[in-house]
Amino acid sequence: MGSFFNIANFISVLRAFLAIPLWFSVSSININSSSQDIFWFLALCLLIAITDLCDGYFARLFSTVTDLGKFLDPVADKICVFVLILQLSFKFSQFFPLFICLLIRDVFIAVISIYFANHKKVFLQANMAGKWFLFFIGMTMLFFVIDIPESIAISQLLKSLFFITSWTFFILSTFKYFFDYIKYWRAFNV
Repeated sequence: MGSFFNIANFISVLRAFLAIPLWFSVSSININSSSQDIFWFLALCLLIAITDLCDGYFARLFSTVTDLGKFLDPVADKICVFVLILQLSFKFSQFFPLFICLLIRDVFIAVISIYFANHKKVFLQANMAGKWFLFFIGMTMLFFVIDIPESIAISQLLKSLFFITSWTFFILSTFKYFFDYIKYWRAFNV
């Protein structure tokens, strides 16, 4: 699996732990939240985004790309996304079906990925549609959280457009994952 102790893996683990303050930040935002509450939430989201960019950059820069790192990076991403989607599910019911679908899909993906890693020594990575899904769902969630206080108003059309685009990329990435798994399964079992 490669060495755990490198800067890229440390950054991925750090991002996973940033989900803890993210949980509390989102849960504390309400209709009476101040602009300072929103600022701290956005600063935390920016820090999470920067760590997402930096882990891959440092892995390539220091030639420390490892199978463990390929596993840690999307896990850290998913932890942060699940925290936001779950918190928003409490406040906006339209996020709950996405949370359930994402949870079921990602548990399935995790089981298949662990199987391929353990039995076939193949480490599957995120696909491009999955990365676009994370971008659009991240932007959607930002718009919804920022719009909670009464002092800020984000267009309902803009939020709906990003939410629908998130679902589109979720479906595309899910099909891509399953087609890739079928392809790998056939390649190794022929």
